[in-house]
Amino acid sequence: MGNYLYSEGIKELRAGNFENAQRLVEQAKKQGDASVEELHAMAFAMDGHGQRGFATELLREALKQQPSAAEPACVLAMFHLEKQEDEQAAAILKPALAASPDHPKANLCMAMALAKTEAAKARAHAAKAMKDTDADVRAQAEALDKVLAQHEPR
Repeated sequence: MGNYLYSEGIKELRAGNFENAQRLVEQAKKQGDASVEELHAMAFAMDGHGQRGFATELLREALKQQPSAAEPACVLAMFHLEKQEDEQAAAILKPALAASPDHPKANLCMAMALAKTEAAKARAHAAKAMKDTDADVRAQAEALDKVLAQHEPR
């Protein structure tokens, strides 16, 4: 990571010093030189330590910098899907899929976001996710497609 404050923030978080980690991250955010990758990594670390609200804030900051960034979009979309906020998840994923239409994880997340309302579109996104080399993404996409097939055969 290029930003010293983010690196130190992650070290502090791993050491269990949440207050110090948050202070360092806030300081880095004020400087405004954190990369999308750094924001995503810190959000991942924060969420892993039970700080979902702060993780969400960091992901939104990353997407404000680069709305088409697929990885932070997928994570933030999943946070929304967990709360049954499917429309918000789909809206977050649209710029990422516009920039990278074949991104497997973004397609899997979009398939989940559309599953209840637009099964045919959801299946099209699941089909793209099924082409991934990651066995876990493929398995999730295949399982979702099986369920969707009961409602929207090809």
